[in-house]
Amino acid sequence: MFDYGKKKQKDQIKKRRKQEEYARVYALHEQAVFLCYINEAYMEEYQGRAFVKLEGLAARGTAKVGDTFKLYDCKGRFKAEVTMEELYCGKDSVERLEGGDKRVALYPVEQEISYCAGDILCKLEE
Repeated sequence: MFDYGKKKQKDQIKKRRKQEEYARVYALHEQAVFLCYINEAYMEEYQGRAFVKLEGLAARGTAKVGDTFKLYDCKGRFKAEVTMEELYCGKDSVERLEGGDKRVALYPVEQEISYCAGDILCKLEE
């Protein structure tokens, strides 16, 4: 026989976890001076070498080459700190990105981190 009490308890735990995840992501949005959503993360080959390429949308603030960013997963959990070696807006290499820039590409110095679609890249208020 199915125990509805256990199912209800599991559902409440899932709901609480979702609320916690939402709260973490919301807090990032509130604290970020720069925020970028990563839509794609993949290896790109250039002149015989492979590089991690991150593509996404700069949603808020300003960032420039050499800045240090905090990388979070889609549930708002901290993954790593990363530094950007190159920034692109569309197909143009740029020194800085502005919130509202569509189709941005970022090339991080740190290649060994497991980047993935859904990650959130941000600089937080100090």
